[in-house]
Amino acid sequence: MSLAHAVPYVWIAVTVALLFLRRRYPVAVIALTGASTWGYYLVGYVGPLVIVPAFAVVSLGRARAVERRRFHSEQERLRIAREVHDVVAHSLAMINVQAGVAAHVADRKPEEAVKALLAIKEASRAALVDLRATLGVLRSGEGTAPAPSLKRLDELITPVGKPVEVHGEPGDLPAPVDVAAYRIVQESVTNALRYAPDATVITIEFARTAGQLEIVISDDGRSSMPSMGAGTGLTGMRERAEALGGSLEAGRKPGGFEVRAVLPVGGEQ
Repeated sequence: MSLAHAVPYVWIAVTVALLFLRRRYPVAVIALTGASTWGYYLVGYVGPLVIVPAFAVVSLGRARAVERRRFHSEQERLRIAREVHDVVAHSLAMINVQAGVAAHVADRKPEEAVKALLAIKEASRAALVDLRATLGVLRSGEGTAPAPSLKRLDELITPVGKPVEVHGEPGDLPAPVDVAAYRIVQESVTNALRYAPDATVITIEFARTAGQLEIVISDDGRSSMPSMGAGTGLTGMRERAEALGGSLEAGRKPGGFEVRAVLPVGGEQ
């Protein structure tokens, strides 16, 4: 075979070989195969090379569709993980605190032990209801219990087992903000119970400004809470706030630990 006859086959082979790089350099591969096709045409050859750029474009579209599906699946997995964590972690923290109280006063103050056991019963009941609701959403897409809301704040803080002071009012909130605010308060109270058991009071403050809701949850204990980003709880709270266009900061302060979240609410109260 002469060199002149071999040129078309070598040209096609080189152009097709570019397709192996389409995942790493998709735009470059499309550009090069397209230019090769036009060059092939201009020098007078006719053959199957014209399908190469089209194949590259289709392949790139399929790769990007797979990436989008993977991204959405990952986001959904993280959302489910946050919901289950928030429901289970808070209730287990309540049960742990109240069980400690019951064990400590069982001999000397049986009436206090009974109160603690009743609080454990209520915390476990609430955990089961919320967990069933979460699982119901996963199975059928329909909830089986009221959505998390700051209107249920009393249910959240009643079984805590130590004083909780609430200052200010959150007001009416859009549903996504209401859920995020409730979960942030829930996780913050849980962390206070887990990492600052010596705290004498937990304070929750709401401040409504133009277009924003600021939430500050603090305690006066010697917190052993890890730094921001070290645990799933703080990371989950920050992700909830940022998903709505807000922000969240958490850290030790003189005399305790503080979580400060700012969530957009879309208008003045």
